[in-house]
Amino acid sequence: MVMKGKVTCPKCSFVFIVESEEEKDKSVECPKCGHKFIARIGKTKNKDVRWIEYGGTRKAILPIPENLSNRPFVAGILLALVSILGVATVAMFYIYPDVEVLTPYSLVLGGNETYLTIIILVFSILSAVGSYNSIRKKSLTIALAGSVFGVLSFGFLIIGPILSLVSLILLIMSKDDFEKSLHGKEF
Repeated sequence: MVMKGKVTCPKCSFVFIVESEEEKDKSVECPKCGHKFIARIGKTKNKDVRWIEYGGTRKAILPIPENLSNRPFVAGILLALVSILGVATVAMFYIYPDVEVLTPYSLVLGGNETYLTIIILVFSILSAVGSYNSIRKKSLTIALAGSVFGVLSFGFLIIGPILSLVSLILLIMSKDDFEKSLHGKEF
């Protein structure tokens, strides 16, 4: 089996490819400067030779995760709670229809609970999407948008917006965690 490997010339630092049938030392000549040296083929301590086998599978190189904080995870859990609180608020509108709840939406909509429940439910679902993106560290933009929609969902009136604001602050503080995660930097 023919193997190919990259070799660096010790004199001019030119990188070129060497082919070999066996894993043993081989005398090579640099095509740039003509310097002759021995290339160690096979397992070496210094990584100046890297072998690629023909027909073999090639694996993707992923960034090495650094010591990242738990802020996106905590923010995602808070957004999930906000989403649950929003759905519970909608359920309370239908379980207790006689109770008048004062929200900014009820002031604008004139007490029409149908539109109010639809708005709170949609914002709660968008908050859940932000929660998923925050926990998985996929997209900071979507996580921040989910946090803003969580503020607007008014789950249990004041508890949901407070939890959403806390998650928004945590997400803003953890911008580097999203860029250094396995999914890479967002462009």
